[in-house]
Amino acid sequence: MNETYQDPSHPASFGGVDALHRALGKKVSRKEIKNFLEGVVAYTLHKSIRKKFPTNKVIVYSIDQQWQADLVDLSSLSKYNKGYRYLLRCMDVLSKYAWIVPLKQKRGKDILEAFKIIFSHRKPKFLQTDQGTEFENSIFQKFLKENNVKYFTTYNATKASIVERFNRTLKTKMWKYFTSQNTYTYLNVLQKLVQSYNNTYHSSIKRRPIEVNSENEREVWFTLYGKSHLPPLVF
Repeated sequence: MNETYQDPSHPASFGGVDALHRALGKKVSRKEIKNFLEGVVAYTLHKSIRKKFPTNKVIVYSIDQQWQADLVDLSSLSKYNKGYRYLLRCMDVLSKYAWIVPLKQKRGKDILEAFKIIFSHRKPKFLQTDQGTEFENSIFQKFLKENNVKYFTTYNATKASIVERFNRTLKTKMWKYFTSQNTYTYLNVLQKLVQSYNNTYHSSIKRRPIEVNSENEREVWFTLYGKSHLPPLVF
């Protein structure tokens, strides 16, 4: 159980009772898992208190229709991570699938090169960010136009709410890892943590982000939005 919990690439790594129970199945009871976690410093020290706040749903109709992106400043950890100061994080709104690229600086050309890496896998029709000037520079905007990606910013307090929730999830995993391994170095496990997230069951879509595709996106849509909105059209 401890090996599963501390493996950064495992879907249940640094997770709670539910995540470990899904991973271990009937081999271990929920009570045994709870007792185990209560003895893990990385879990008890960083155990999050779940609070639900009412937010406006972002309505999309297909996978990769809209992504949200932001930059996270981890300058305080740069000396432990070869001078990398920022994390560019992107998430597909429907599937909740995420990408992360570490950056040393946040100039236009740095943002551009990071998105080239991400777009080599998939790309959205729309990209949403907050009002960060790093995304509004001419170099990056030209790149988006060349890739037929429409860009817009969010001006209200809600911001890019979906990627913000992912940020909290990732940060919790990172800090549990730091405590577990007695380190502040994340570069060597960053993509493993992202892999873990993309392979972890997501309660809102009732499956793992990596399992969502164009064939089941309609089913995912109904799971996410129910009957309160018009369903996507099928031609």
